[in-house]
Amino acid sequence: MPTTPRSDSALTNSLTRLRILATLALIGTPLYLLQGRRLRCTTPRLPEVSGPRHGQIEGEQPPLKLLGIGESPLAGVGLESAEQTVIARLAMKLADESGRAARWSVVARGGVTVADTNARLLPQVPDNDVDLVLIGLGVNDCLQLTGVRRWQHGLEKLLDGLAEHCRPKLVVLAGVPPMQHFPVLPRPLAGMLGLRARMLNAASADLASPRNDLVHVPMDFDGRSPELFCRDGFHPCAHGHALWAEQLAKAIAPRL
Repeated sequence: MPTTPRSDSALTNSLTRLRILATLALIGTPLYLLQGRRLRCTTPRLPEVSGPRHGQIEGEQPPLKLLGIGESPLAGVGLESAEQTVIARLAMKLADESGRAARWSVVARGGVTVADTNARLLPQVPDNDVDLVLIGLGVNDCLQLTGVRRWQHGLEKLLDGLAEHCRPKLVVLAGVPPMQHFPVLPRPLAGMLGLRARMLNAASADLASPRNDLVHVPMDFDGRSPELFCRDGFHPCAHGHALWAEQLAKAIAPRL
């Protein structure tokens, strides 16, 4: 992850270039559709975790309060328990580093886009103040070919809704994972989705750049390792969630 923030002009230029490349890549749409149909028939469908999607870590009071909202990784698809999800792991890391107690909860569902999150998940957010919200979205928006304007507009609407529901002190936009490295995805579909992930990441960074209450944390570890994935080759496994939480904690801890 860069040690210094990129300038607004650099972010704008990068985003513009990625939008052009992503648009050009759509020339392969007929082949992508064929590969996508094959994947839906051959890829195992893993369940979301069952049981409570909340927990707490003992420590000094007052506790840090964390909320995770988003798509299938936050819903724990492929994991044995919600304690293995990135938001639970992040709460553990921050509690260890601060000595404070921590409480975490998750509002998430597999398959949702940012628009779905606003319509279906945001109303489920409890009306309780929190210290941090982790937004984990983007993979399904890549699959749905969500454009930059719709993505940023959806995030802005979600941020406004979160401010009304739970008034977070800090919101973290988790980076869209490098989909070009997902083991299950064949080429050229993987390349096209990886390009769209980079585009949405650039759009998230552009949105977060002028704000002090919002930070975008891209994934900076090697996404090509099969050890990071569940058996479907698409969702992160418990080890992948743990590495993800470590990276997030490094970026977040100084701000809390």
